[in-house]
Amino acid sequence: MAKTALIAGKEMPAGSKFADGFSMAGRNISISGPEIEKQEDEEDDSDKIQQISEASGISIVEWNKTSPISSRTIILATESMFGRMDEAILFFDEEWYASLEQRMNTQECIRGCDELILPYQSLALEILSRFELKNSETNPGSLIFLIKETPSNADTLRSPAVRNGISSIASPVVASAAAAFMAFAENIAALYGNQSYVNIYLVRGDNSIDVSASDVEFGRWLGTYIDSAESSGVPMDAKKSLNWIKAGSKISSRKISLPFGKK
Repeated sequence: MAKTALIAGKEMPAGSKFADGFSMAGRNISISGPEIEKQEDEEDDSDKIQQISEASGISIVEWNKTSPISSRTIILATESMFGRMDEAILFFDEEWYASLEQRMNTQECIRGCDELILPYQSLALEILSRFELKNSETNPGSLIFLIKETPSNADTLRSPAVRNGISSIASPVVASAAAAFMAFAENIAALYGNQSYVNIYLVRGDNSIDVSASDVEFGRWLGTYIDSAESSGVPMDAKKSLNWIKAGSKISSRKISLPFGKK
């Protein structure tokens, strides 16, 4: 039976290629999308949407990032559609956010906190609570913190060559949000790395790596990697779970120094 994964952060339609790639690794996908304001006279097409989703294995769930209640709702919507949630991916695409960045002002700083920091933290805690309730040592859930990095303004000053026109440059707001995402991920791994009901993965990539330069390949590789990690049967502790997995890495049968949970 195919696993079910919730992907949140890089919303539809921007996240469609990553979702397609991850689904190729044998997953049903529930992916976050922005809230849609429906007109009063708009026809309810929920049955039609469900049929399309079941046929493709990909379902779009609305996520109001500024609402803690919405973080819980998208988990329940995923379980309602596919019966369960085996994996959850929090995808912080720094390069994508940098390409959408507005001018630097106070409002942008506030938006950065409200949309790029708090939602990830709120959703991560809801996912962990759900895994604690629904999963166990024999069937742990997987929480993946995934970041696709891009150079910041500070990086371009240190190394002008990174301003190559290929990747967007992260503003102070986006760069600081990315740093917050990584710090939060590491500390969640430290706190929950020994829990039997969840496996924690920290994954990073950027456009200089072939695998992560393509969202389709990034998603396909990640699904294959997680399957290999789970089938290896090698238990991990919280200290090892702090290591970031580089996109394109492979599981070694002899030595594994990568962040995932226990069996």
